[in-house]
Amino acid sequence: MLKSIRISLKDTFIYGLGNIAIKIVGLVLIPLFTNRKYFSIDDFGIIGMLDVSALVLTASMASALPQSLTRWFWDKEYKGNQKGIFFMSFATQLVVSFIFCILLIPLSGTFSELILKKPDWSHVVTLVILASAIQAINNITNTLMRLQSRSVLYTITNLFKLALVLSLTLYFILARKMGLEGIYLAQVIGNASVVLILLGYTIKNSKIFFDKNIFFSMNSYGFPLFLANISAVSLNVIDRYSLNSLAFLKSVALYTLAFKITSVLKLVIVDSMKLALGPMMLKRIGSPDIKRFYTKVLLYSSYVLMFAIIGISLFSFEIIKVIAKSNQYWEAVVIIPFLALSVVFVNMKDVTVYGLHVVKKTRIIGIIVVFSTLLGLGLNFLLIPLWDITGAAIATLLTQFIFFLVCYYYSQKAFFVPYEVRKIFVLVLTGAILSFSCLFLNKLGLFQRLILKSLFLFSFPFILYLFRFYEPIELQSIRGFISKWSKIKNLKSNLSSLKGITDDL
Repeated sequence: MLKSIRISLKDTFIYGLGNIAIKIVGLVLIPLFTNRKYFSIDDFGIIGMLDVSALVLTASMASALPQSLTRWFWDKEYKGNQKGIFFMSFATQLVVSFIFCILLIPLSGTFSELILKKPDWSHVVTLVILASAIQAINNITNTLMRLQSRSVLYTITNLFKLALVLSLTLYFILARKMGLEGIYLAQVIGNASVVLILLGYTIKNSKIFFDKNIFFSMNSYGFPLFLANISAVSLNVIDRYSLNSLAFLKSVALYTLAFKITSVLKLVIVDSMKLALGPMMLKRIGSPDIKRFYTKVLLYSSYVLMFAIIGISLFSFEIIKVIAKSNQYWEAVVIIPFLALSVVFVNMKDVTVYGLHVVKKTRIIGIIVVFSTLLGLGLNFLLIPLWDITGAAIATLLTQFIFFLVCYYYSQKAFFVPYEVRKIFVLVLTGAILSFSCLFLNKLGLFQRLILKSLFLFSFPFILYLFRFYEPIELQSIRGFISKWSKIKNLKSNLSSLKGITDDL
């Protein structure tokens, strides 16, 4: 059990390095994208719409193949044919991506009219389609690296792509004056470069293989997840589509900036833990301590995430003033606590839903996600006319909360796990109160508010202590962790100790 947690932390840290780099690139580009010399506020709104459209396209092209590959890769019946299973998944993705490009690129002008309300962005839409198609192919290889615990290779290749995309984006915008086209041309080149770099790794782990029964079984398993993926992505982007329809591009721009800041939480923490823990949580199916493992994963991940949510929320005003090059964007600060808090429910849903994966009841997941998407659509159409971007943010928070509750209910019915509900409730309530306090503290002077915000942030673990949140063994582990890692002279040996961690089942 402890070894599993330690290897999870190690892989989470390594994946986190790559994800942190992704957000650094995103944050580096925000001052450029919000600079009126290069982009208007409406242009930034268009970037937001194109980015969410790329997410929808990638999810559509992926067709749940990464999830099916993950489930069959560790299936005991096919464990001796993992290269064949990977080849079949990779080849299928190549065909799917090619077909999507053939069908969608001729319609790029139509999509430009529908999404951006002007047909003259069709060439940019074409680049978005190509970048999404290649990214879907990359997702299969990325999944294999996760399954093989090749976290270092995964991080190095993604860091290379990020560096290339950042360099090309800056070159195309600053030197070539290509505007929006330069952003997405850089993404096409970056994604294609990773495919070529990993070609040797892909071939090495492939064996020409096709089995009709396995193929249809994987698709039968994956189809409900495909619907769930589409609905989940729609759930995450419906706020900006709704704002685009019901408000103005300026509203989309403000919401996009707030979302980019809070998405640091999901990408760096939630997604990093998911990359490390996802394969392990499926790999441990049948092990005697699986339920306690799930229990602690939910508690510890929520704890780390909530600390970060409080930090982002409290210092959101200062963050926006630093990275946004126009004061037009400052009013986005009011929605950051809502969007940040919604991420904790995303994480809790991602962990608890594994119960349905264990019993292979993926159809329920699909139904829940479709329901949540429709709920989100309804809340957006109800609240945006009333409160504009604040209405969209509240709709997102409520939708993610209800999404988690429904997933939790059905997962517990299918595969009961004794989650520590009281501790989770105390953690979320405390975090929410501290996060929303920023809306009052922002009115103070700079020095005064920085002091108070810092005190609020670091009071979080101590407030939980007052509510008897920690078990004695956890307090002992925390003291041991602090004692070990606070000794700078032992840093090299402490880091070296991480290399020998293996997951024994």
